[in-house]
Formats: sequence, structure tokens, C-alpha cells
Amino acid sequence: MATVDGVSRYIESPLVNAAGSINGTNKEAILREVDELAATAIGAITVGSFTIPRQEGNVIQYGEPVYYHDQKKGRNYNSMGLPNIGLDEALSIAHEIARHADVHGKPTIFSVSPTLPNEEIGGPAQQAGDLVYRFFDEVSPEFVELNVSCPNIVTEDGSRKPMLGYDPEGMEELVDTLKHKVGRPSGGLGIKVPPYLTDEHKELMPRVANTIVESGLFSFVTTSNTIPNQVPKTRSGEQILSVPGGAGGMSGPGTALIGQEQLSMWVGAVGSKLEIISTLGVNNGRELYNRLMLGAVAAGGVTFLWQSKDWKEAVTKMLTEYTDAVDEVESGAKSS
Repeated sequence: MATVDGVSRYIESPLVNAAGSINGTNKEAILREVDELAATAIGAITVGSFTIPRQEGNVIQYGEPVYYHDQKKGRNYNSMGLPNIGLDEALSIAHEIARHADVHGKPTIFSVSPTLPNEEIGGPAQQAGDLVYRFFDEVSPEFVELNVSCPNIVTEDGSRKPMLGYDPEGMEELVDTLKHKVGRPSGGLGIKVPPYLTDEHKELMPRVANTIVESGLFSFVTTSNTIPNQVPKTRSGEQILSVPGGAGGMSGPGTALIGQEQLSMWVGAVGSKLEIISTLGVNNGRELYNRLMLGAVAAGGVTFLWQSKDWKEAVTKMLTEYTDAVDEVESGAKSS
């Protein structure tokens, strides 16, 4: 059972922004974007993901582009590498972020993520424990989301950091660390998982889900992060992204069916024991409606904001389309 109430009772609309949409290495920009989104009808505001050390991101080392939007296919490719201000700086503005959101009645979800291990900050489980503990201890936020699924941290040999969400033993170590370091969270703790697409990943997913549920630590799961190891290319076959191998995480409206599949898998795995926020391919109000009908309590993403010049207009459009979808279904039910 979840240790605390999930997100549903705290949000006024079922649309949220996913981690990554408000982040970066500029504190003023983060606060400005929180203000901008808080003034919309968004249900909750997600900020981060934050890592323990400050990270400048892949663009500093590899140059542009680290993001590509294929409008024709409805796909985004991102290999930004979690650029963020780091834990200490994030904590220094966390109360201000929460105040800015609370002025408009929005709960805040602080997203945190392990990064490459080293002797100073330890491995992924130790990092996760420290990140979650310090946010709950120093900020007492409504929600913290633990991201165990970022696919874009480049290692020294040009490969990508292994994702904790694909490591059942690592997830068990994570839970043990959280129980020892954090105990019963003072607020809602969520976990953002990767997509489970291959036969191997689909076989291990029930074990990961069981570890999450049986821990008693989490109140919601966010499914799913971007699809890893995707390489966009030009018509002549050249890689577009500047990072080694040209691989990034894929998202966008073209991934909606995969997002639905992942949601259904997790609904089947956790039932009513955890609330689910559904991301990946949620780019219009009809798709938002679809996710709620499949069992999510909220849904959202990044693309619908990043590809818009006006966030308020984008949120209003999504929720208007969602209301139209609800009305359409209810009218059809009455007439049948």
C-alpha cells in the first residue's frame, strides 16, 4: 500500500508537465518558468530532474544539436544529459519554487535523479537516498519524484549510464537504502520508470514493480521516460544529434501507442496500490482522456510545452480538447 495519499487529491486538473520541461543551469530561468506555468490551468508543476553535482549537460562537451524535433513523424529526440543546477542550488530555491506554485494553488513535484557514480557521491542507490532525504528533510515538499530512467548521461567511453529501472537487484538495493536513509516519507514519493519494450525488459518489469509496491515507500509511479538509444538521421543517413553515437531518448506524439502500452502494463502490475501518472506521447486533449480511461490519475509531457510559444495557450488547448473528448463520449453514451 502507498504510504501517503497520491497526487490525485491535490490537483485541480489531470494535466501535468513532465520532468525536464522546467530545468537547466539558470536559477532565474527556472523560477520564471515556474511562474509562467503556475499561471495556467496545469494540475501540478514538476521541476527537475536535479542531480547531486551541478551538470552543464552534453551541449557543453559535444555542441549542438542535442535536441531534434521531427514534426512530420511526431517525434522528439533529446540527449541533453540532465543539465541542472545541482542539489545544493536546487535546495536553495526550492522553498521559493513551492511558494510561486502555491500562489496559484499548484502542488510541486521535485524530480531528482542519480548520475554517474564516483567515490564522493557514491553509486545510484546512495545518491538516490541522499537526494530524497535532503529534499524531504530540508524542504518538506508535497511530492518528490525519483527518476531512475534518464537515458542520456554519456560515460567516458561514449556509452550511456545504465538505468537503475532496468536493474532489479539495483532497485532492491535502492529500496533498502531509502528505508534506511529516509524511512517513511513526510510527503508523497513517486518513482519515474523507463519504458519496458524488449522481451528481456518485459520479463523483469513485474519484479521491479513488485519491489516498488512492496516497499511501502511510494505513492505514485510515472510511466514512462523517453525511449532510449534512438538515433535520428538525415535523409542521407547522417546522425543528427552531436553526442557519441547520435543516440537520444525519443518521445513526442508519435510515441503515444507505446505510452498507452506502458501505462496498461503498470496498471496491471500495481492495480490500485499506486497511483499512476502517464507520460510519453501525451500531446493533445484526446490522448489525455485516453490515458485517464486506461487508469492514470494524471498525464502529460514535455513536447506540448516545448513546441509551443505560449505555455498558457498550450495548456488551455489541451484541457479544452480533453473536456470536448469527455463531452463527446458522454453524449454518445446518452444517445445509445
